Amino acid sequence: MLRMSKRLFLFGLAGLIVGYILTAPLTASPSETNGLSEVRIARLAKGINMPSWFWLNRGSVDELEKRYPDADFQLIKKLGFTNVRVPIDMANIYDKTQPDFLNKTNLKYLDRGIRKILSYDLAIIIDLHSISQKEGGSDYSGPLGRDKTFTDTFCRFWTSFARHLSQFDPDWVILEPMNEPVLSGKEENWPPVQKKVIAAIHKGAPRHSILATGAQWSNLDTLLELEPLKDQNIIYNFHFYEPHIFTHQGASWSSDWVKPLRDIPYPSSPEAVKDLIVKYPDERTANNIKSYGRQRWNAEKIEGRMRLASEWANKHDVKIICNEWGTYKRYCPPNYRTAWLRDVRESCEKFGIGWCMWTFDGSFGVVNRQNQKVTVDKDVAKALGLNVE
Repeated sequence: MLRMSKRLFLFGLAGLIVGYILTAPLTASPSETNGLSEVRIARLAKGINMPSWFWLNRGSVDELEKRYPDADFQLIKKLGFTNVRVPIDMANIYDKTQPDFLNKTNLKYLDRGIRKILSYDLAIIIDLHSISQKEGGSDYSGPLGRDKTFTDTFCRFWTSFARHLSQFDPDWVILEPMNEPVLSGKEENWPPVQKKVIAAIHKGAPRHSILATGAQWSNLDTLLELEPLKDQNIIYNFHFYEPHIFTHQGASWSSDWVKPLRDIPYPSSPEAVKDLIVKYPDERTANNIKSYGRQRWNAEKIEGRMRLASEWANKHDVKIICNEWGTYKRYCPPNYRTAWLRDVRESCEKFGIGWCMWTFDGSFGVVNRQNQKVTVDKDVAKALGLNVE
């Protein structure tokens, strides 16, 4: 009887150990590395953005499955993505009445969602996407860097949020302090503010890698002007929607002259836009289309832009990714869209730049969702080099 009890004890102990190992990617303790490594960079190779859960959510924040059911993550994994980026509106997790500024109710939904995504062996970028989407529109960073009191509060909030997120394995969860900081007219304020915010995050999550970026919506040119921090656990990030006249044609939230655009071609040349110009009597619009044609946007030009990013990273011995890029598909002919997506993806991969496309579904999506039925746009998936049957 004693031997049997001992066996049962050992068997139970073994079961506990196996259970711990199986859940290892979900917690911080079993990290495979110490700081930024090829392991973490490799997991950022091919990503997809998943908004409309904690950002641009309709109504209150809810369980992940209400927006993205399990079948979505099975498909994401099957297609060959290695990570997902989770955009978050600060207003959804901020509570000024709490000492740590955290909304505990909504954080429970976030935690459960993070664990669900990690269970599919997908790394996660936790993206603080906007201060308050309801108030700020496309000025995602709002008063950050322009209001000292708010900037200080933002840093204290991030220390608390990072400490909360430190429960997750740093080899699987990357922290992004601020998506597309704007600071229009005060762009020079961003680098010192970013340094301060990153230091605040390190207080709460010293082992997690952090994404740094440039001002003016994280465009490539502001990244190239950035002086890297003396911090070995930072990945530098930029967004790529060039040329805007093509990627955002017809977008209702864009500039007034972009909103009426339709059928803007890619690649561009004077010949390609010749017949299109006469459809737009507005002189500014017509001139912008002419300019787009003269610029000859094609695979070579996009590769040149990515080469600049690669050279900057090599010069400073840092790692870079492009975690937002895509085309608004409503008014963009599919053949033009897939050509641009292919050229951007191939250029990123040529220079070893990890990427994260905007978005899984919706108006920039790689899949179409209708009445909860999801179908892969196979031409887009092929352009992205994904696993397509």
